[in-house]
Amino acid sequence: MDEANTGALVTGGSGAIGSAVAAELARAGMDVTVGYRSDTAGANAAAAAVREHGRDAQIVEADVTDPAAVGRLVERTVELGPLGVVVNSAGVTEPHAIEELSSEAVRRSLAVNAEGAIAVARAAVPRLRAHGGAIVNVSSVAAEIGTVDVSYATSKAGVLGATRALARELGGDGIRVNAVCPGPVDTPMNDAILEHLESRRFRGHRTVDALLDRYEAQPEEVATAVRFLATHEFVTGETLRVDGGLSL
Repeated sequence: MDEANTGALVTGGSGAIGSAVAAELARAGMDVTVGYRSDTAGANAAAAAVREHGRDAQIVEADVTDPAAVGRLVERTVELGPLGVVVNSAGVTEPHAIEELSSEAVRRSLAVNAEGAIAVARAAVPRLRAHGGAIVNVSSVAAEIGTVDVSYATSKAGVLGATRALARELGGDGIRVNAVCPGPVDTPMNDAILEHLESRRFRGHRTVDALLDRYEAQPEEVATAVRFLATHEFVTGETLRVDGGLSL
């Protein structure tokens, strides 16, 4: 892939991981469309970071649970040039104990985290087929080892299933599909999960203790993994963990 002639779309681009990914792809020579749902200030900051690396950037508001909005997001993206990389970083968490978890919260997690990633891929694939390219889905180590946030872990496991299925389906079209699985990352979302773990007094379980005690990665560390998956021509259908060995 010629990164210098590649346009990238990053959903969830106003968040900590998404904005770090946008900057990292710009560092690789890509123009970046920052997709976001409501945090205009965060999206503008991400776009500014892209421009600091000498690349073009735009922000586009779009809810990934709205197929029409997703379609418009992709069409706006190609205004910057040929689309070559899609990063699905939009995500939500609903940290509730199972007896307090509403059906609405479950549906929202599935709609944003799993169905949203599929919707973006569905809209982007016709554009990616023109030149080949890559889709990188941001899943979570929660998909593999579980957490006490049932809806989040379930939705992120769905992301891994979609990643493998799409890699198989789209390989003949020159489109690679991979996933990155972060462990604890220094983000507001992770803070909410850790606060939930502490408040519910889940201490004493090996996995939970590891989540609470292990260091947090920085968003930039996840971003470098995303860049690798987005640009390496011979990697597809893979899951790259960025978790400091938490899942070992």
